[in-house]
Amino acid sequence: MNNGVRPSHIQNGNAPVRVGSKGKSASSKSKTTRRSTPAKKPAKRRKAPVGTKLLVFVLILAIIGGAGYYLYTTGFFDPKYEITLADGTTDKVSARKLREMLETDTFLPGIRINGVDVGGMTREQAMATLGPNQPAEPTLDISLDLDGVVYPLDLSSLPLTSTLDSVVDQAYNYLRLTGAEEDQALVDLYNQRLALQNNPIDYNSAYTLSTDSVGQIVTATLAGSTSVAQDAVITGFDPEACVFQYTNSSRGYEINLDTAVTDVTALLESGVYTGVVPVVAQVTEPSLTTEMIQNEFGLIASSSSTTSANASRNHNISITCEKINGLVLQPGETFSFNEFVGPRNASTGYEVAGVIENGQSAQAYGGGICQVSSMIYQSVIKSDLEVVERHPHMWPSSYATVGTDAAVDWGNQDFSFRNSSDYPIAITAYWDPDTSKITVCIYGHQLPDGQYILFEGETVSTTPAGVQYIANGALPVGETNSLRAAHDGVTAASYQIWYDSNGNEINRVELPTSYYSTISAQIEVGTLNPDGTQAELDPATGALTGVVEGPAETETNPNPDQPVDPGVEPQPGENPDGEAQELPPEEVPAA
Repeated sequence: MNNGVRPSHIQNGNAPVRVGSKGKSASSKSKTTRRSTPAKKPAKRRKAPVGTKLLVFVLILAIIGGAGYYLYTTGFFDPKYEITLADGTTDKVSARKLREMLETDTFLPGIRINGVDVGGMTREQAMATLGPNQPAEPTLDISLDLDGVVYPLDLSSLPLTSTLDSVVDQAYNYLRLTGAEEDQALVDLYNQRLALQNNPIDYNSAYTLSTDSVGQIVTATLAGSTSVAQDAVITGFDPEACVFQYTNSSRGYEINLDTAVTDVTALLESGVYTGVVPVVAQVTEPSLTTEMIQNEFGLIASSSSTTSANASRNHNISITCEKINGLVLQPGETFSFNEFVGPRNASTGYEVAGVIENGQSAQAYGGGICQVSSMIYQSVIKSDLEVVERHPHMWPSSYATVGTDAAVDWGNQDFSFRNSSDYPIAITAYWDPDTSKITVCIYGHQLPDGQYILFEGETVSTTPAGVQYIANGALPVGETNSLRAAHDGVTAASYQIWYDSNGNEINRVELPTSYYSTISAQIEVGTLNPDGTQAELDPATGALTGVVEGPAETETNPNPDQPVDPGVEPQPGENPDGEAQELPPEEVPAA
């Protein structure tokens, strides 16, 4: 092909055409011009109107936009999240689709209220089901405990309100959409709901109580409970059972009412309607409690001795014991033997028995009761009480260790002691006719730690007694009559000895010294001579001068049974005062 000409097929018998450089056909130039039939021009294309084109374009955009919007609204372009369905399969859904799946107006499966499965119910359906089957109203049983004394509270006036409405709301809103969740929160919420179906959650309604009036109720209940401590009061003593009679003690209380009201209110507001609330109070203890009397009071000390076989003497001892038996002395009170027992005479029931008068034995009403006062004295020392007045006899007694006796004489000598302890004491005294023993006990607050006291006496020194000879002009020369026995003077020491519970001596207290009088024997010597004259008597030696020999006109011995030798003791079985000999007192330690 030369000069850009390319063959073309012949149409209508026309000669070949040449394609110009610009692609246009051109006829060959010839020197000879000839008329040719012009070629038929093709028909021109009709152009579409501009408006039509615009309309088509808009329609296309609308279709594309609508399709895009549809795809957008259906979440076609949203990110997809893989979830596990209830049947265990997995799926990928958009957040938009997931939100639609989570939207519901019913309780979620797995929600139970008061034991009822409300899953799938609307709120109205749940209320209709739960309302008639609410738990019964609780019983209000709250009490106040003030140191072991229980005070029930009357709370019947407090209004009760059911929490069913609020519990239903709480259950209904559990794992419910709020509208503000992010995509991942939706996935978490979906998974939580799915887990709820296998692990149900229970809600229970209860009752709430208005506590506005609790303060008034508590205050009224505890009114009068504030008090002052009251000591137990010992009112008497049962000498048969050897126990104290008493009124009970009570503590003193200063109550903190504000704390009591707060504690009760807090308990009720927590939904607890039964229980006992301790009352906070400042407690004041009594100084003497019921428990102390029951546990710490008992026998402190006792003293015993054997009496004689003299019936009158034992009668006097017995009625004196009866007067004293069961006597209670309060702290600080003083016991006077003479004042308490009173005069000893026939009108008071006493009999005549041996006594000591003016340094010699005699007979008088009330003889023998010094044995009672001596046993009281010994028990007083062993109970560590304060002796106010005590006198030894003129000579040591056979029924009491030297230095441990106490003589009494109406209107003259007394025995008295004071209850110097901090607690009441009781005295028991009795004479046992079967054993001829007199026993005096003192009961009260026992010595600490099982300690006890013994009372011992001993002779420190003696002063030998002499003899006084007395002339008797009516008694024939050579005859004598013993008026009074001799008694050596004695100085005695006595001790209050403390022992621990194991019998070990822990203290020894020396008590005031006892002095027993030196009493010379008195012997009458006859100075009547046979001729009626009087012989002379030497009172120091008993020797007679001016004695006239010859038979006496009379032989008189007013008391032939009495010994005439000043060195001869009284007959066996008698004291120097004419009373029967007795055994030393039996020492009985405190219990």
